[in-house]
This record gives sequence, C-alpha cells and structure tokens, in this order.
Amino acid sequence: MRSPFQVLVVPFRIIKSSGDPEFLVLKRADLDVWQAGVAGGGEDGESPAGAAERESVEELGLEHTVAVYPLQSVASVPVYHFSDRASWPSGLYTIPEYAFMIDLTGERISLSSEHTSSRWLGYDGALELLCWDSNRTAIWEARQRLVRMDLPASSRRL
Repeated sequence: MRSPFQVLVVPFRIIKSSGDPEFLVLKRADLDVWQAGVAGGGEDGESPAGAAERESVEELGLEHTVAVYPLQSVASVPVYHFSDRASWPSGLYTIPEYAFMIDLTGERISLSSEHTSSRWLGYDGALELLCWDSNRTAIWEARQRLVRMDLPASSRRL
C-alpha cells in the first residue's frame, strides 16, 4: 500500500569541461509532461529517503550505488492525484512531497516505462520544460547547493 507522501529526486551531473551542472528531466508517459527527474510514493513503512532510493533504481535503471542527498524543498500535493487516497486517513487533503538530489556524473541510465524521453539540460533549459513549481523549486535549490559546493549530508546510499 502506498504511504501518504511523495518524493521527487533531482538527478544531476557535472560537465567535466566546464564544471557546470546539468539536470535530468524526464517526460512522463501518463501525463505527457516534463518533470525534474524521478517522482513516486513511499510503500508500507518506507521512509522518504528509502522511497527516493527505490524510485531512482526503478525509474532510472541504476546499476551502481549513488548517494541520496535530502533537500530542504518540500511541497504539498492534493490527494486527488492519487488512487490510493481511499486507504489514507479521512480528512487528508494534501500530502508532502520531499525532494532529494542524486549525482549521476558518469552513470548510465535506462528509463522505465513510466517515461517516454529524457534530456540532460542546464538550469535554464530545465526550467523551461518543467510543468510543476515544486520541481522548479527543487532544481533551484539543487543548483544553489552545487554552485556553493554545499551538498547536504547523504541520507543513504543506493
């Protein structure tokens, strides 16, 4: 059963020649919109960091372990977006969306069927494609942290 929270995982890589970050944006198969990386929900008893790990492996087909860095960005998502809402407590109108970032520099990805396309883009290019403000906020925070070399402590390793 799905837990009443959502995760957003912002993948980035550093371009060796310039040292600039790029962000992976994914086009969702179900909604035909671009999102800032991986999104999904927690499963029974899973922590947000655990859900971020699992969703990243499932949706990106990761073969190697990577650190999952928690971001401060948290958004609220209306429960009507989720079919599992019937099993959640009554009176619940929104669920939190916790954001994380992962470094995929040098890593290969293999998209799951949840996505039809992917693009590595600089900050401005990624912002232009994104559908949701929560995604823009999470990428903004990730970029600020990368520019300032202020990565949050890793919560776990995949």
